[in-house]
Amino acid sequence: MIDLNNILKNSASLEVHAHWDPIADSTYNLHKKSPENVALFDLSPHEATKEYKVEAFNAFLPASTVAVGDVWELDLDTVIPFLSQFHPGATGELRHGQEGAFACLRALSQDYADISFRIHAEFTLATRPNPDWKPGSNERQMDLARFIPSQYTGRLRINLKTGTICDFSLALPPRNSNVDINDFGYADMVFVPRMELLTMPTEAHDDIEWESAITPEETRKALALKFYKFAEINWVPIEEAVAESEATQRPIHVVIAWGPLDDESC
Repeated sequence: MIDLNNILKNSASLEVHAHWDPIADSTYNLHKKSPENVALFDLSPHEATKEYKVEAFNAFLPASTVAVGDVWELDLDTVIPFLSQFHPGATGELRHGQEGAFACLRALSQDYADISFRIHAEFTLATRPNPDWKPGSNERQMDLARFIPSQYTGRLRINLKTGTICDFSLALPPRNSNVDINDFGYADMVFVPRMELLTMPTEAHDDIEWESAITPEETRKALALKFYKFAEINWVPIEEAVAESEATQRPIHVVIAWGPLDDESC
């Protein structure tokens, strides 16, 4: 068990670099349908580099004592400012899907703590006045265009002896169809090769001997379970499912999906 409260002692600021590649592929080319769409979806970081006070990274630390494998909820109000480095329209209030942000203590040694986290968020790129707006009723503004990433995964590694951050990264998983875009009620699935925040590592740490650790896959599942109940299902290859169906004389129910079930892309 470890208490990570007030562990960050260094008062120096930390420079975070932002990278945001253009849309490389799409299903319907919605982002190219008109000059207005190109202008909306031709995106790049709002701030290519930004300095954060070290205490800002307390957003990813637990409020109480934790052990390796424990998962805790993050306060979106303290996490979203990091995503605002990409675009000021960042929000944790999703129109559809599972909201939230959670972190997990993945590994621990006498000198280091390694934290993984997952964030669901989206970006409002533009709005327009709501023609049906009435005081005290509907929203005054309607979303004109939205950029909806599948998820963000990240890592924070801390030197416990010095109270400094060794490494920080936050990224959109680089797989195909990792973002949905919406424009005037139309939707498209697109591929963004890179969308990432990161610091330059302050020290080498590839040879750390962890006293306690869980695997990256165990960490991924622990975080997914906080968003989706169905993540508890023990998925097996189709060959194993067919063999078990034949052995037990039970039917197989087939669901076809366009993308992964356990994130916010289609």
